Amino acid sequence: MRALSALARFGVFAFILILLSEVMSHPMWGSSETPPSTLDFAVALFNEWSMAIVVLGVLLAMAMIGASYLVRDERLANLIWDLEGDDQ
Repeated sequence: MRALSALARFGVFAFILILLSEVMSHPMWGSSETPPSTLDFAVALFNEWSMAIVVLGVLLAMAMIGASYLVRDERLANLIWDLEGDDQ
């Protein structure tokens, strides 16, 4: 089972490396032979994709609020303990 887990991790790592190399060599980055720098990525992220980043931030915030609501424990014993306090 551990061998299968290690093989799966290696496969995911190799897939990510191949995917990154394909994305970096795509012609949409311009005609230059050099891949885009982190500065180019940051400029594209905050200038061209700013609205998408805001929407993504709102969706992630809603997901975190929903997750915290789902984690709450609303069993009767805990609700009664919360109402009474620590006076006992």
